[in-house]
Amino acid sequence: MATKPSSPDLTGLSHEQKDILILTLLARLEALESKVNKNSSNSSKPPSSDGLAKRTSSLRESSGKPPGGQTGRKGTTLRQALQPTEHIDHPLPGHCDRCHHDLPLQDALVGESKRFPVFHVG
Repeated sequence: MATKPSSPDLTGLSHEQKDILILTLLARLEALESKVNKNSSNSSKPPSSDGLAKRTSSLRESSGKPPGGQTGRKGTTLRQALQPTEHIDHPLPGHCDRCHHDLPLQDALVGESKRFPVFHVG
């Protein structure tokens, strides 16, 4: 940790010199305080530099209801169509998108998981 500098001896200064010193220190204090009081809303500083103090984002009052669908509301889920209107064939890739290694398509097996088709190369 930095050591605190020793205070200068002011006994040898005249009143004029002390006045000049006080005015200089007040100007420096004002400059430092204005720098500290800047944040992302009153300067060009990014919001990440505002620190951990949480600002109020909304002045709306709470309705008291829990978030999400309210009690008694019947929800619906989009179901898979029994008769699709269109069938799209997606060809197997010829190479791996990550390492660009060739994939032998004659050895490929197509399976399905719960959500996505799965391609296995033997």
